[in-house]
Amino acid sequence: MEDLEEIPEYSGYRPLSPELRGRHASFASAVDAAFGDLMTEKNEFFDSLVDRWKSLFPDLPAKPGRYEDGKIFLYVPNAAVNFMIRPRLASIKRALAALPGAPKRIDLRLEIKK
Repeated sequence: MEDLEEIPEYSGYRPLSPELRGRHASFASAVDAAFGDLMTEKNEFFDSLVDRWKSLFPDLPAKPGRYEDGKIFLYVPNAAVNFMIRPRLASIKRALAALPGAPKRIDLRLEIKK
């Protein structure tokens, strides 16, 4: 393959350093991120849960992230917190089931998200 400096239309071309490339490794991940917010499922119970989360669980280092296909995803900052919260999921489910407007089945998932 020819050196890029020898091709006239590529003279002066320098690839971007990884820090300047952006947060997406591919076009598909950029599209997923761009349209992800547009395709979120709306649920009144989840919206009220987000608003009341800190009053319900003030010392819990997780927060409700999204509602998708009947599942409530709780965002945790790292794996250590994930393992710390996992044994408490049953008590969190019981507390959420007692709230007005709660669905019949509550499915909680933990997701590491910064």
